[in-house]
This record gives sequence, structure tokens and C-alpha cells, in this order.
Amino acid sequence: MIVAEFSVTPVTGEDLRPYVDAAVDEVKKSGLKYEVEAMGTTIEGEIDQVFEVVRRAHNAVKSKGADRVLTEIRIDDRRTGVTISQELEGYRASV
Repeated sequence: MIVAEFSVTPVTGEDLRPYVDAAVDEVKKSGLKYEVEAMGTTIEGEIDQVFEVVRRAHNAVKSKGADRVLTEIRIDDRRTGVTISQELEGYRASV
């Protein structure tokens, strides 16, 4: 199990929201645990699953009409596995 943070950015002068929505829709369809944040999306799964979701999100933005798409990804891959909850343990305020 890995945790990855990624962002898909269309290079366009238009409103970015429809492009971001298309990318997030692909993440939702994956069934993997995820969190959408202000500057990217964090996703948890097996490495091949995560790469496939990032690829689909990237292609969804291109399919939406973006002439150029920049995708960045950061991966936390531990031998013992890692989850989003473990990464955030101690940082979230309890309510």
C-alpha cells in the first residue's frame, strides 16, 4: 500500500474548475481512498492502482480540451505499507 499526492494542471487561460472536476471524477470512480485538497489530491492504494488512476485523471483533463497538461506526483512507498490515516495521525484536530 502506498500514499501518493498528485495534481493535474491544464495549461489554459480558462476557468480550471471543469478540468479539475474531470480529474476528480476519475479518482472517485476508482473506489480507492482519497482526499481532495487545495493544491492536489492524496490517494491510497497499490502502486499499479494509483498509477492507473493518475493516468486516467491526466487523460480526462486532456479529453476535456486542454492543449497542455502538467501532472506532478509524489509517492510515499514503505516496505511495511502506509495509509493516509497513518500519515495524518497527530495532525488532525479531534472534534
